[in-house]
Amino acid sequence: MSKKTGSWYQYSGAIHMHTTESDGTKTLHEVVAIGRQAGLDFMMFSDHMGLTNRDAGLEGLYGDTLVVIGYEHNDVDDNNHFLVFGSREVYPADATAQEYVALARDEGVLGILAHPDEIRSREGRYPPYPWTAWDTDKYDGLELWNQMSEWMERLTPLNKLAMAFSPRKSMIGPTDRVLKLWDDLNRKRKYVGIGGVDAHAFPIDVGPFTVEIFPYKVHFRCLRTHILLNEPMSRDFDTARDQLYDALRDCRVFISNMRWGAADRFEFYAVRGAEQITCGGEISDWQGSTITVKLPTKAVIRLICDGEAIVTTKSDRLEYQVARPGLYRVEAWKGRRGWIFSNHMRIGVPEQKDS
Repeated sequence: MSKKTGSWYQYSGAIHMHTTESDGTKTLHEVVAIGRQAGLDFMMFSDHMGLTNRDAGLEGLYGDTLVVIGYEHNDVDDNNHFLVFGSREVYPADATAQEYVALARDEGVLGILAHPDEIRSREGRYPPYPWTAWDTDKYDGLELWNQMSEWMERLTPLNKLAMAFSPRKSMIGPTDRVLKLWDDLNRKRKYVGIGGVDAHAFPIDVGPFTVEIFPYKVHFRCLRTHILLNEPMSRDFDTARDQLYDALRDCRVFISNMRWGAADRFEFYAVRGAEQITCGGEISDWQGSTITVKLPTKAVIRLICDGEAIVTTKSDRLEYQVARPGLYRVEAWKGRRGWIFSNHMRIGVPEQKDS
């Protein structure tokens, strides 16, 4: 289970999965078995408006795989989907988005916006479910990349057959609009960016065929969210769950698309004197700081500062002498396909704590 890369222990998993307790097509036990076979270190389930799997005692360590169970809340119009992990119960179904975000913050639980930037047509069988309650900011983060959302938004009558039989080939990366939103949000304080698999394994009709779109095993061979820990993940369930939630809140996270290669040996860190930080970390003074990026294989590296690409190079390594204060993150691309997206490091830019 433990995979130490550089100074941190790295674990990869899948977030945002549905089972037969809501609109998924397999039981939790069946999905966990598929996830374990795929080598997931953690799995975060979020059935719609229910915690029956958690109430049945199904959270725990399944061999080397940590399984936690939250739920996905939505408002009465079926918008503003919100992933909630750690709540005592399901929040009221008639609560507004502002109200259930506030309830999660007051309870101190992990709350993440699901597929916040969906923009496809509201006509048809699969309308979008965007986040619209931008007058609240008390959540912990957002899905930068949602596999099902991206697949649905790229779907056309002409490409439907190809995309149904080869869904992984359709994945490109987070949209520019959600990356800009995320960069802007982080200017104030940390908001974690995750990858959401949004696994249902829906069957759809494609001409004479019925195809299961993104079977669970295909989901788990695509988008991964990686967390970075200072010590190995505990074998005690409660402690391991806290380590996972703390890493997410602290933005010690990056996302990868396994379709373009394993990212377990990816490193992104900054050094100034005796200080060394990775994603989610902060160095108070930018002067004398150096950023290092290491990739498992060559790709196009894009170093981003305050939302602007300041270095673009094709290599498996980048060394950069910091020239200005800012929020730094990195992207790695294989051609036109996104491979790795890190969370931010704050260099010379202190986080503004909530009052």
